[in-house]
Amino acid sequence: PILLTAILEALFYLLSIPLCAAFTLTTAGGVRYGMGVSAFNLRPALRRARAYRPIKRRHRGGAGPEWRLIRQLRGAHIRLHGRLGLGDAAATALACGALRGLAAALGSHAGRVEVDVTPVFAGDVCLELTGMIRLRAGQIMTAIVKNQIDNIHRRIARWTSIPLKA
Repeated sequence: PILLTAILEALFYLLSIPLCAAFTLTTAGGVRYGMGVSAFNLRPALRRARAYRPIKRRHRGGAGPEWRLIRQLRGAHIRLHGRLGLGDAAATALACGALRGLAAALGSHAGRVEVDVTPVFAGDVCLELTGMIRLRAGQIMTAIVKNQIDNIHRRIARWTSIPLKA
């Protein structure tokens, strides 16, 4: 019983570890992005994210498994701030409004969502975004499990909907 209690306590503490992920996206000097992950503290994640890399183009059709996994996250703290200018005032206002609408939509699923994107109505195209996500390791594990259960249900539904050719 003592060993079982120690294992359960260790598992509980493991599931409670806060994980911080940060990303940056900029058009200064070409389109570049950065991403970093850290446990307990956001600063090391931001430092790793600011080591920009050039974006490599790759085309994938449809929503990938990452988006289905993000949909399952509950209780995450998401923050996005920066500047956005598309060269056209109407397009810039529309994009900033869409980002704020996305924040409202994500706010119902996630815990707390903050979007502070300042529109730049000058004629130049500029993009400087920094985003941060903070959640617990247990939330990630439960989201992965729920996503896999949904995949199994989706495969079974596709398999059972095949008409019998007897």
